[in-house]
Amino acid sequence: MSPSDRAFSSGVITPRDPLGLLEGRWILQILLRLKDGHLRFSDLRAALPAISANVLAQRMRDLEAAGLVRRLYLPPPAASQVYALAPSADSLRPALEYLAHWRARHRAPAHQEPV
Repeated sequence: MSPSDRAFSSGVITPRDPLGLLEGRWILQILLRLKDGHLRFSDLRAALPAISANVLAQRMRDLEAAGLVRRLYLPPPAASQVYALAPSADSLRPALEYLAHWRARHRAPAHQEPV
């Protein structure tokens, strides 16, 4: 467990370096999924099949507490909740876009094993 993971799960979310908020396992993957709009918890789970539901729920709570993600409640008939980047995370969007493009350019083809 990284120091930022311990800080997140302990409820202390005030790193001296704001990049510490992004160091936790799965944090960047979650933020990359949310950069294009809101998603339900089940959609995030489907997009990140390697993360357990419990860990994803904890990371979402951590990101909410850090002010990077917000939970929105949709009115009926949808009557569900979705997660979206919080306004305080808007300044991260260009970096997330860049990382998404970089990942797409460097991702190994599905039939090729990574080196």
